Amino acid sequence: MATLSSHLPPWLRHRAQVGDYGIEGITSEANHWPCPEAINCELQPKFQARIAAMARSELVMALLVVVLAAGCCASAGAVAYLSKLPVSLDVTASPSPGQVLHAGEDVITVTWALNASQPAGKDADYKNVKVSLCYAPVSQKEREWRKTHDDLKKDKTCQFKVTQQAYPGTGKVEYRVALDIPTATYYVRAYALDASGTQVAYGQTAPASAFNVVSITGVTTSIKVAAGVFSAFSVASLAFFFFIEKRKKNN
Repeated sequence: MATLSSHLPPWLRHRAQVGDYGIEGITSEANHWPCPEAINCELQPKFQARIAAMARSELVMALLVVVLAAGCCASAGAVAYLSKLPVSLDVTASPSPGQVLHAGEDVITVTWALNASQPAGKDADYKNVKVSLCYAPVSQKEREWRKTHDDLKKDKTCQFKVTQQAYPGTGKVEYRVALDIPTATYYVRAYALDASGTQVAYGQTAPASAFNVVSITGVTTSIKVAAGVFSAFSVASLAFFFFIEKRKKNN
């Protein structure tokens, strides 16, 4: 006796061949295939619709894979490494070497410009400039959260943005040290960014020009004075009561 599967047309028995037809080809083959008597021909349109839907789903998945692959390739191309960037910007900062600045109080003046040794048009791709405070090596020792990495997406050296603005060739910014800047030794670095926001060049102040920042502890002078007064009062009160108790015992 013939089985049900032996009466199915090839487009159902050989599902692996669907990719050779495409959606319209599948429908065309189904429409011209004779309907065996052993199969209810009313089911044939349902089979056609199901196979067409599966083919569409496969096509969508294939397109999605292509899009994701393209996105991954684009992301990989946007990685910047500090060791490969040209040092084409001259950067200066107003603090003198070793100067102590106080968060929330002192102001830093930062300037940047294209290095005079660079050829004309070198900065044609520079669309923006980003200036940051960076931890000096002395403040990175035994602190993994401040670690330097050549891959700038993983680098933790320059965590505090001073400014980011359109690249004007030369620039200057006045920056008041933010209240959340931790106590450490810093220098200044400026990145030139292209239209995609990727670093394409940089410049920084010399390591010997590093300066210090003292963060806000939350303990003001008035609080220190009050704490000193209360401490002195406590000691005096303790001495007074000790003297009274001793006098009572002697009497």
